[in-house]
Parts: sequence; C-alpha cells; structure tokens
Amino acid sequence: MKNWLTLEPDRVKLMNKHYTPGRAGNKIECVVVHHNAGVLTIDQIWDVWQTRQASAHYQVQSDGVIGQLVWDADTAWHAANQYTNQRSIGIEVSNSAGASQDWPITDTAICEAGRLIAAVCLHYNLGRPVSGDNVRYHREFYGTSCPYHLAPGGKYNAALMAEAQRFYDELKAKKNGTPAPQPKEEITVSEADRIIRHITDYISGFVGPIGSDTKDVRQQLTGGRDAGDYRGWPQLGKDSQGRNLTVVDAIAALRVELAEFRAEFDKHVEEN
Repeated sequence: MKNWLTLEPDRVKLMNKHYTPGRAGNKIECVVVHHNAGVLTIDQIWDVWQTRQASAHYQVQSDGVIGQLVWDADTAWHAANQYTNQRSIGIEVSNSAGASQDWPITDTAICEAGRLIAAVCLHYNLGRPVSGDNVRYHREFYGTSCPYHLAPGGKYNAALMAEAQRFYDELKAKKNGTPAPQPKEEITVSEADRIIRHITDYISGFVGPIGSDTKDVRQQLTGGRDAGDYRGWPQLGKDSQGRNLTVVDAIAALRVELAEFRAEFDKHVEEN
C-alpha cells in the first residue's frame, strides 16, 4: 500500500463492468473478507471478473501487493447481497496454492490484508476492527465456505485480526500525532513457572523460618501442644530425667525452690 492513511493502493486496475456506480446514498459500515479460492494476481482476478458477475474493491496478492479494482465510493458485487454490498468494502485475498494443499495463504498476504482492514476501519471511522461487527465474512451472507481459513475458527483468523487491531492502533496514533501504543509483554508458560517457583521459594525461605521460630517460642514459653518435641535449653539446667528444661519447666522449678526457701525462712523466724 502506498499510503495507508489515504488508502492509496499499490496498483489501480478498475473494473469496466460488474459493479454499480455509487452506493445509493448509503455509508460504509463494515469490511467483508474473501479468499480467491485460487492463486491470483490483480490482473488475473480482473480477468476472472470479466466473465463472472462479481467484483471486490481490493485484491491482496500473495506477495502483499494491494490492488484496487472498484473505487470505495462505488458498489462492488462481492457479498451476493445488495444491502450488504452498498454498505461494505470487499477485500479479496489470494491463496498461495490450491485445494490439494487446502487453500493456504502466505503470512505476507495475511499481514497486508489485516493492515488493509485496519486502514479501511480508520479511514471510514468504523472503530477498532472487531470480528463479527465491523469485520464480516462472505459466508455470513451466502452459502459458501469463503473466506475459509480467514473466517472465525479458521487457522488464519487470529493472525488476521491481531494484525488488524495492532495496525489500527498504530495508524490511529500516527494520524493523531501521538506515540503508538506498545504491545504488552507476553509471559510464556516457562516464564510463568519460573515466577511461581521464585515466589514459592521466597515464601518458604522467608515465611517458613518465621513460622518455625514462632512455634518454637510458643512451645518454649507455654509448654503447649507438641511440647514433647522440644528438648528445652541447656542453659536452664536439666530435670530429674536428665532432659533440658524449657522456660516453663525452669520457672516451675524456680517456683518450687522459692516455696521451699520461704518455708525454711518462716520456720527459722518462728524458732528465733
């Protein structure tokens, strides 16, 4: 495309029949996507439409070159529905091989088609490209599989719409003179696993010891549940069975000793 903002195509090869001048006063409301069901250049699709009562506004070749065959202001015969034809822009995309290879399309053609969708949506104020809203598909209006892999559920639809939306944002920013939005960084599964492991290790390494210390303090001070799992502290001495006393044990022993000392003291006072 020579100029995306003005919709100036790489080539212009206008149809001399099988289209309708004007749009009967209707405004453009959407884009309708097609595939050629053939490997066709701009010239070749023009030739096909000379003998077939059909046409579209744009043809996207496999090498990404975009040709205009019907002016946007006129009605192309592409959706087999006059109402839709008068309110839409038809975009044809060439395949890179035939039915024996299941009608593939090059990455270049998918990319350029997506950008053309974006440019049309921006130029005619249709809003950001949305599949099923301002981006429609031939099969919605006629008994056909067209645009096949480019339609929702097809293997090319996600790439087509992703590029259409990305490029729309870029073009809109360029038109408004603002910085283009940066794509969000995607986190891969392996990166997500690494982050989860890091958080888990942090919790285990930081919170784990704190929880363990808290439990130790609780047991040493209160002699609570699982007290048998704690051997006390050697600084506090040992009990009759040779085990280290806990803080609770030491205080209890001290209380006994103080009681014995008080009894001896009181007896001594009485005797004297």
